[in-house]
Amino acid sequence: MKKLLSIFAALTIFLAFTFEDDISKQIYEQFNTYASTYPQEKAYLHLDKPYYTAGETIWLKAYLIEAATNTLDSASVPLYVELIDNQLGKIIDTKILKLEQGMAQGDFELSDSLHAGYYRLRAYTNWMRNFDESLFFSKDIKVHKSGEAIAPVKYDAQEIAFQFFPEGGQIIEGMENKVAFKATDMQGNGVDVKGIIINKTGDTLLRFESEHLGMGVFTFKAEPNETYTAKVKYRQVFEKEVALPNIEKEGYIMGIESVMDDKFIRVYAGHNYTKPKDSGYMVVLGQSQGKVCYLAKTPVSNKAMFVKIPKEKFPQGISQFTVFDETGKPRCERLIFINKNDFLTINITPDKASYLPKEEVKLNIEAKDSDGDPIEGNFSVVVSDAKQVLQPTYDDNILNYLLLSSEVKGAIEKPDYYFATRSQEISRHLDILLMTQGWRRFRWEDVLKPELPQPKFMIEKGLSLSGEITRPNGKMFEKPISLTFVMFMEDKTRRIGMGEAAIDGTFSLNGLDFNGKANLMVQAVAGKGNRNTKVFINKLPAPKLQVVTIPFNPVTFDEKDLADYLRRTEENLAIERMIKARKEQLLQEVVVKAKREAAMRDGRVLYSDASNTIKITPQMQSYGNVLDLLRGRVPGVQVMGNAMDPVVIIRGIGSLSGSSEPTFLLDGMITDKSVILSVPVSDVDKIDILKGANAAIYGSRGGNGVISVLTKRGNSDYDWGKDKAPGIEIAEINGYAVPKEFYSPNYKEASLEDFQPINRPDYRSTIHWAPMIQTNAEGKASLTFFNSNAETTVNVSLEGLSVTGVPTQAKASYFIKK
Repeated sequence: MKKLLSIFAALTIFLAFTFEDDISKQIYEQFNTYASTYPQEKAYLHLDKPYYTAGETIWLKAYLIEAATNTLDSASVPLYVELIDNQLGKIIDTKILKLEQGMAQGDFELSDSLHAGYYRLRAYTNWMRNFDESLFFSKDIKVHKSGEAIAPVKYDAQEIAFQFFPEGGQIIEGMENKVAFKATDMQGNGVDVKGIIINKTGDTLLRFESEHLGMGVFTFKAEPNETYTAKVKYRQVFEKEVALPNIEKEGYIMGIESVMDDKFIRVYAGHNYTKPKDSGYMVVLGQSQGKVCYLAKTPVSNKAMFVKIPKEKFPQGISQFTVFDETGKPRCERLIFINKNDFLTINITPDKASYLPKEEVKLNIEAKDSDGDPIEGNFSVVVSDAKQVLQPTYDDNILNYLLLSSEVKGAIEKPDYYFATRSQEISRHLDILLMTQGWRRFRWEDVLKPELPQPKFMIEKGLSLSGEITRPNGKMFEKPISLTFVMFMEDKTRRIGMGEAAIDGTFSLNGLDFNGKANLMVQAVAGKGNRNTKVFINKLPAPKLQVVTIPFNPVTFDEKDLADYLRRTEENLAIERMIKARKEQLLQEVVVKAKREAAMRDGRVLYSDASNTIKITPQMQSYGNVLDLLRGRVPGVQVMGNAMDPVVIIRGIGSLSGSSEPTFLLDGMITDKSVILSVPVSDVDKIDILKGANAAIYGSRGGNGVISVLTKRGNSDYDWGKDKAPGIEIAEINGYAVPKEFYSPNYKEASLEDFQPINRPDYRSTIHWAPMIQTNAEGKASLTFFNSNAETTVNVSLEGLSVTGVPTQAKASYFIKK
């Protein structure tokens, strides 16, 4: 490094953001355009356990984070969470969570029929589908089942994967190259290795040895017209030969030192082209979190540049450095981690060091920033029986996921190792890790496109769907198409809307907000009552699935502990089933007595009695529309003019609104006359006419009377298997999942309603789950709950974010003993 300093200190370098009209300006502007066009989101799920038993519930807290700031993201509202069978590569359940200020709580009830094996939770927003699917949040879990062993994963236990990673991306003849390497078994876990590099004559040039989880680094200078092979020895017995990456005669290299100095990053970039360009610049760009933090350039004829960059220019986390040649083509790349010790301190303090079984516990939480000042934040807390819930060493959490795992390719073994303690050795190990696991947030070929394509998937502020209207033969209409939307909700309510399709026949519904499932009816009318249309409702396919044959770093029990865990889980599940059954039995014993009404009022409407009612018969279905059918059928109701656009007057009704026509209702919702005209008579159950006092319930809107059209489809008992009328399409759509409330018994006030007698056995593995803990302006919060029966060590785990976007995790423990 001293030699490099002396050679390149005199080189002229134009530092960040002082541009001429050259390639550096173009790169800078295109990067900013890309970052503003494609802002990125990160999803994260905090689960209550790393594994489950079939029949249990997965409790989770979802966070959506703006990647540029690590603060909670309020742009997207729906978050899609999928439960995936890894072995079958099949989605077995999907939940749509409604994010509020970037957070949501949710759950998955695991079916008793699930097979034991490996599963995965995947989370993403609609906007995230614009990017590589590796950017979705993904978490492997194991599901056990009593009496059914998890099938062992078949792989060659003797085989390893071994790769070389030249710093910057390539090895160049005659230049000093730093080369990292990584050895893993077939499950992705690091394997200690030793080895030598030999040339084509078999001479040993250097020896190397891994220093952390199968990873290490050495310096190497390749000679012209030479080939090199590594002999790698592992597990003290086995050996394999691996060829070094291709040696380039000419090219670019880069080197970065960021570990030894707390304040500065030293970057070297150079090339060995014998005939360099006479004009143009070699550019070094450093970016983090979607922002250019540093940019430097030197004439390409200089062949090399060395820069010393203050770390204060970069935020905490991963930064990416790229070397560009004089044409603007990226030639080398390197990731580093900037550690500014900008972390929260979270203290979790039980009010006692030990407790009795089923005793009440109070946990006090205090959050402080890196300066020791109180800070507000939102956190999720899980309390677990340590004997039943085994935590992997240095497992993933929101801190290491946002700052590390979400930024690089591939799974990281023991990700919290790099954050649990601070030392220069750990910083060096993290630096080697970043040389072996590539950047994944974007690709330069996408950033540097002359014109960026419009995003295919939009940010969703609510639930959405789309479709298309065509003629029956599939051709487009040349005129506007009127649309009527009716949503039939699970709670028997209905929502009606109107609109028009675009000129190409496409339509979309955006910003929908409902829970559970709904049936959506779309009716399309071209011109005056022309229902000879075809409606298509798009079903957006789920993102592609990759079958994961070998799960990464799974938690393993020994045989006795697994048997104890399954036994206690089965006991707890049996009690839950008993409680549920007893509740159902109690409800069945309730007898409700009431006077029977003479007639059952239709739940769709506000009125009890109509002045006149026409029940639609098969003989009436030949009429062109509902209002034409009324002609001469109801005393006092006049239908005049063109059958396709008649005028309706209910005689004897005073006008309060200035209009002589009545108010129109469709399945209880006030609507426009044109919508009534578009409803096929064959789809109508009955028509009610309200006059005088009967219409008074609608206030001034009923001043001219009311015509209420009630459809067959609007009836809750309608058979949706019947043939659809022309111009109508019906689809079942999913709304937001309503999260269950985590059941926490109260042993001070056990009651018949809870079905929780004080002496019942209680061996919950998850003792308490609190997904929405908010610290106040003093940085404090607390929660209370009751212990289980078990005499055990209890682990408390907290994850979350401060209001300033600093991710954190914290742990505590206490004892339950008699």
